[in-house]
Amino acid sequence: MNEKRFQVMEEKLAFLEMTNADMSEEIFRQQQEIEVLTRAHQTLLKRIDVLQASADQDIQGNNERPPHY
Repeated sequence: MNEKRFQVMEEKLAFLEMTNADMSEEIFRQQQEIEVLTRAHQTLLKRIDVLQASADQDIQGNNERPPHY
């Protein structure tokens, strides 16, 4: 292999290694963001359940006849 061709291959390999490192960092960042969003989603679902239960209790309480009936 001549020297020029070897240099071109080294440059391509260096570029691929740099791109691979960049992609790994991005995937790691995205995974962290997914975990944060998943926790936030779970928290919101729990809050909705609590609010729904509270609303259901209010509805049941409002359906009772007042004592003067």
